[in-house]
Amino acid sequence: MRKPKITEYGDWATWVAFEVMANYQVRLVFTDDLLKSAKARIGSAPDGDADAFCYHVKDVGQSYIFLKLDSSESTVAHECWHIIHRVLTYCGVADMDDEIVAYHLDHMVEKVYEFKNKIQSEKKHEKPNTRTSSKKRS
Repeated sequence: MRKPKITEYGDWATWVAFEVMANYQVRLVFTDDLLKSAKARIGSAPDGDADAFCYHVKDVGQSYIFLKLDSSESTVAHECWHIIHRVLTYCGVADMDDEIVAYHLDHMVEKVYEFKNKIQSEKKHEKPNTRTSSKKRS
């Protein structure tokens, strides 16, 4: 995973691939403004009360997961479950037994936290704005 950078939409994003599942692609987005990021990326957004959500591209092996940096562990797990259910359904997995779901859910959650940790680390190392004031002294 590359060093995270703020995107043109004011959020952080990376791709998570499920190579063994028809190379299904998930766009993982961390944002302070879910509505702005969603509208810019997918052209629509959920209601204003959402604190995270997923979007699945119709008839394509691609989804989006939109999270906030302060999303709870339960929110991350909840949204990752939606992604995994979609991946497995898209690939025609009829029997979603415990191990199949657990393995792929583990992979998705791990990728979310790897990316989140990299973003937080990058934010810690950002240099503060050191502009000096040009006020006149009296």
